[in-house]
Amino acid sequence: MALIGLDQKIKHAVQTWRERNYEGASPVTKRLLEFWFKEEHILPDASRFEFWRCQREGIEALIYIYEVCKYQSLYDLARGFGVSIPVDPTKDLWPKYCFKMATGSGKTWVMALTIVWQYFNKIFKTDNGIRYPSHFLLLAPNLIVLDRLYGTSEEGEIDKSGFANNAILYNFPFIPPEWQADFDLQLIFQSEVIPRIGRGILHLTNIQQIYEREAEGPVNPLDEALGPKPKREEEAIYDSLRTELSHYDDLMVLNDEAHHVHSDDLEWNKVIGYLDSTLKERNGSGLVMQLDFTATPKDLQGNLFPHIINDYPLAEAIRDKIVKRPRIGEIENVPEPLGKDFVKKNRLQIDTGLEILKEFQKEFKDTGKKPALFIMTDVTKNADKVGQYLERQGYAGKVLVIHTDTKGVITKKDLEKARVAARRIDSPENPYAIIVSVMMLKEGWDVRNVCVIVPLRAFDSPILPEQTLGRGLRRMSPQDDTWEEKLIVIDHPRFRQLWQAEIDKGELIADFTSAKKAYEPSNLIIVNPEKLQYDIEIPIVEGGLTRAVPDLVGLVITRLPSKLFRLSEIELPKVMYRERDLLERKIVREKILAFDYTENFSLYLSYICKAITSKTGASSIFVELVPKVKAYIECYLFDEKVNGEDLEVTTKLNYIPIREKLVEIFSQEINALSKKEEKVSIPMYFKVSETTPLHTSEPVTKVQKAVFKDLPYSKRSAFEKEFMIYLDEKDEVQAFTKVLPRHPLHIPYYNQEGYLRYYQPDFVVKEERAMYLVETKCSNP
Repeated sequence: MALIGLDQKIKHAVQTWRERNYEGASPVTKRLLEFWFKEEHILPDASRFEFWRCQREGIEALIYIYEVCKYQSLYDLARGFGVSIPVDPTKDLWPKYCFKMATGSGKTWVMALTIVWQYFNKIFKTDNGIRYPSHFLLLAPNLIVLDRLYGTSEEGEIDKSGFANNAILYNFPFIPPEWQADFDLQLIFQSEVIPRIGRGILHLTNIQQIYEREAEGPVNPLDEALGPKPKREEEAIYDSLRTELSHYDDLMVLNDEAHHVHSDDLEWNKVIGYLDSTLKERNGSGLVMQLDFTATPKDLQGNLFPHIINDYPLAEAIRDKIVKRPRIGEIENVPEPLGKDFVKKNRLQIDTGLEILKEFQKEFKDTGKKPALFIMTDVTKNADKVGQYLERQGYAGKVLVIHTDTKGVITKKDLEKARVAARRIDSPENPYAIIVSVMMLKEGWDVRNVCVIVPLRAFDSPILPEQTLGRGLRRMSPQDDTWEEKLIVIDHPRFRQLWQAEIDKGELIADFTSAKKAYEPSNLIIVNPEKLQYDIEIPIVEGGLTRAVPDLVGLVITRLPSKLFRLSEIELPKVMYRERDLLERKIVREKILAFDYTENFSLYLSYICKAITSKTGASSIFVELVPKVKAYIECYLFDEKVNGEDLEVTTKLNYIPIREKLVEIFSQEINALSKKEEKVSIPMYFKVSETTPLHTSEPVTKVQKAVFKDLPYSKRSAFEKEFMIYLDEKDEVQAFTKVLPRHPLHIPYYNQEGYLRYYQPDFVVKEERAMYLVETKCSNP
């Protein structure tokens, strides 16, 4: 029987913790978790947004072990979860947690969730015995990855999912609306010399910027961009960024592509150790924590990192449609190549890749998407030969050849060109249709619009399937779960065993087919300009139900239910306390306790009010709420007035039904005060004919009375298809449309738990007198 690893035990514990409504988390943390994962979110482009399961599980695992369990070391983690892990005490000096997340599964989003969680607990002064930082250091291994994290185009445009100007944090639902005014995180890029004025500071840089500096010699242009090479250990002159970081008393380090930290770039590890030891010398406390993010957390010996707390493998990401689904197109009846010319030996694979690229280009013609072909060679000189061949095939000016050294690092002469191309490769203005490089190209070139990969390798190549796929796994439309994007790999049949081995281990999901059948077009939903008579203008409604910070002036305690409990009849149960040894699972101590949640009335009020504000997500009203709860308890809760400071009264207030009733009553009232009904207005209309083209893997049916040629319906049921046929046949129906993911038709409401949700109907139907919102439901016989 296989042993259950640390990450699996954490996952099981977190599942139970989630079901218990995040018991033990701070009120600030609870509000964030509820906002992120229990409320629905609509983005400015009218699309729905939901954090992926892997991102939720990642941040929940971190919060659970750090904030709830308070495990500050790998030794504590292993002992607490009963897992045998080799722990080196000389390296287990500060909290380290690793996230093993497949390429394209959103590591950056977990970083952002972590920063927001830590920041708000810090500024709202959460006091639970653990440290929260307001200073963060996010490290990239190279400039290509740094550019992606920063997120600006060559023209200076801000990528909405990058950290420049906090774009990712403001464009997506990371910050609850009632806390927007409290968020003041300043980004410092590399060694920027600007005043530090934010309540929180995020340093974003490549690791080379904080290596020890060389004292002599001319400045190399590459070193100016990257940061200089590491100095010898005996030298002790530090640059300003390194010095600044070592003066913070609350620093968190986040490492992207963190396999470098513990493998081929051990100087990176030394830098983090230096920061921790220096902080301890100056402040008594070292780093708050170190977070490692990577798809391949292995050391030089190929061993997995011991501190993995969350494992989300590639196979699971494919199954969840978070990344493209790989399809291996095998070349059939391959003739034996004559001679040693690299291009001639591999021409069949190259030409097949080009043909499939052309198919994607035709499919994406009207969508604003620009597919790319990635060709991977064994050595740089062969990359040049392939590039020259492609130029002669009509792709002059459309081929980018990237040169690297033997370790996969982009050469100095190609670095700036590669950085510019990496920032533009996913945009329609990108001039390149084909990228050619060597197999060992380092991180940063896992771009979204790569649809075809052609690996040209030797039979004894050590390159693993995940390294091959990594260049094109990221999806072009990551939030659209109706489109299953494909990544086609054109390979030689002799390499099937490599792919099959990964599939058999459960590490990969892939389809095998012949190269000729590898490409299958998805369905494209696009407006037919000849059918504009069936256009519909959907009113965009503003107002109605909204949520605001409640005004407690409206919380009148005399209107609340009164005399709910008879004070004289309350008897507190005895509670058994048992202490277990977590490793041996034996009870080592046992006694009967008086039920002493707390005998201090002020502390009791604090606990109850924290529970109420946590449940309602209204942490800012805590100070105003305390006297309201106090007055209600003393004057209205019991069948007689009481003094909360009386020891007998305080003890009885710990009775579980009383605590639950207090939280229930006040939460209901505060939620009611939070719901604000504004006057409904229609500031604009959305024309269905303005729908941008979108892909879908759902089946489609031809329609007559819609501006589209086809409309999709669910694979699970043909009922929607039958309904559209019905609408086409009815004379009184003038036009209709199925409501598509980007249509801005979202009706807000609050569910039974008080969380904001949005209803989206299935269809809009227009007839002479009115328009109807239609919800279709099919019950199985």
